Amino acid sequence: MFDVAIVGLGPAGRALASRCAAAGLTVLALDPHPEAPWTQTLSLWADQVPPWLRQEACGIDVLAHRFHGAALYSPDRALLPREYAVLDTDGLRDALPLGDGITVERSAVDDAGLAALTGRAHRVVDCRGAGGRRNRGPLQTAYGIVVGSDAAAPALGGESALFMDWRPDHDDDEVGPGFLYAIPLDRDRVLLEETCLAGMPAPTPADLASRLRSRLLRRGVARDVIDEPLAVERVRIPLLPRPRSDAAHPRVEAFGTAGGYGHAATGYSVAAMLECVPAAVGALGSGRPIPGPRAQLSTALHSVGLRVLLRADHATVRELFAAFGRLEARQQHWFLDAASPSYQVGAAMWNMWASMPLRQKAGMVAALLRQEARDHAGPGGPA
Repeated sequence: MFDVAIVGLGPAGRALASRCAAAGLTVLALDPHPEAPWTQTLSLWADQVPPWLRQEACGIDVLAHRFHGAALYSPDRALLPREYAVLDTDGLRDALPLGDGITVERSAVDDAGLAALTGRAHRVVDCRGAGGRRNRGPLQTAYGIVVGSDAAAPALGGESALFMDWRPDHDDDEVGPGFLYAIPLDRDRVLLEETCLAGMPAPTPADLASRLRSRLLRRGVARDVIDEPLAVERVRIPLLPRPRSDAAHPRVEAFGTAGGYGHAATGYSVAAMLECVPAAVGALGSGRPIPGPRAQLSTALHSVGLRVLLRADHATVRELFAAFGRLEARQQHWFLDAASPSYQVGAAMWNMWASMPLRQKAGMVAALLRQEARDHAGPGGPA
């Protein structure tokens, strides 16, 4: 019998498996493609890198690039006084080795197979993510292109990065509220990405690509750069975990986005997951349940934010983030960090509400009372 079986070797599963082995636990890790590269862009605030993953502790710099003072436009300009960072996915994998104490099997495990693994391990942890295509809940979707730094300069307009740019300088508004996310991946490359923060149904990649193209052309980005980028990125993030059929089994648990460690209103998950790894390892080693990602009240407040994003009109959503830009720095942290305690999340949300104009406050109330999500389907239909 293994001490723990971990199903899925994405960032959450690999981090948990590596740290469990380092703590002396025997680990069975199952994934059909355990060495598949992580091609998605993973970002977090630089101060969220946990102590055990910093270069002085693990000997590897897991950050590919970092920068300070990303801008928020909604439509007024605000600067976020916090250092933002892009993870080096290859460096992160190297910092999370699958060495001694870990047996890797190249196999896929379905929901029924999770319970069957209790015959091989004392504890089983589902790290397969939030369900992928099987998850029919609200989604964050995005379409992005990677271009050279010089080519991206017109889109950035002199900013070091654009954390959220809600200005409506594009040809359509049928797709629903969306923003430009523009961050340097390193000294030479910039990701320019059109993002729908929450949709149900969510815009298709084709709809977002069309909006991104019109936005970038208006800002003066060269047409050939848009048509022939260095790389293309498509994002599809379930904002809520898929309901689990194994939830009643006492020895089967979930971690990472499968366990609800993502932020329902923003999609952030990597930083919260990494922060919770030591507590999860301690629980698995001592026979206790893996602690939840946050207090239930914090999760409920995140759900209120998600409901507004899904149901509010465009003007209300944009004003909501204008109010976010007016928060003091620490309250911005409280709202964005997925593991913030409920009193911090509540205080940040209250102050956002308090600074909004009366018309948009009414829009917030209407969104909370509305039964159906706003239709985000654009010309291409729902995702």
